[in-house]
Amino acid sequence: RAIQNTKLSLLSSLPPDIYFDNIALLEQSHEHLTNVPRDASSVGLVCYNLGYLPGAPSMEQQRTTTLTPSNYKDCQTQTETTLNSITDASLLLRVGGLLSVMTYPGSNLEESVVVERFVEGLAMLTTRNAGGWREYAESIPDCNDDDDEGGGRVRALVTRALERVVEEGEKKQTWRVFVHKSLGRALSPVLVTAMRIK
Repeated sequence: RAIQNTKLSLLSSLPPDIYFDNIALLEQSHEHLTNVPRDASSVGLVCYNLGYLPGAPSMEQQRTTTLTPSNYKDCQTQTETTLNSITDASLLLRVGGLLSVMTYPGSNLEESVVVERFVEGLAMLTTRNAGGWREYAESIPDCNDDDDEGGGRVRALVTRALERVVEEGEKKQTWRVFVHKSLGRALSPVLVTAMRIK
């Protein structure tokens, strides 16, 4: 349903030749983005809308209806596969390309924190700070530092992803990163954008 809705929305707002010549909608897991056939110099935008399956009931609908499918939460994005995918996306994007990620801290706080920390790490790839991006990565607090089982998980995941970008990506790539969130509403959706400028 998400693919069909996206296609209809794009067709209603773009000239058909732009849509058919420049856009590919893929109905698949985002986990293995590098397996998608493409012209490596043409990827200009990768968008994510993380969270539950589109059309899943809101919390209010869940409380007021008995028609809620019992397994819709099984179709929720996961921290590690999301991070693998946005790492792939950062390696695929051309100069001038944009990565756009809508996260939902209310449904997966760890995933939201990992996304924000990773894209901030992209911006730190060209920092002039003595310790470079690695010092930034080592300073990442875990979102569950009170939890003995999760200690350092966010830091470890983000560090591995940034190491991959450094090893596999172009040297001296430069990113501009922005986080857009509601003030005073900690668990509201967060839009994270990263543009590769070099």
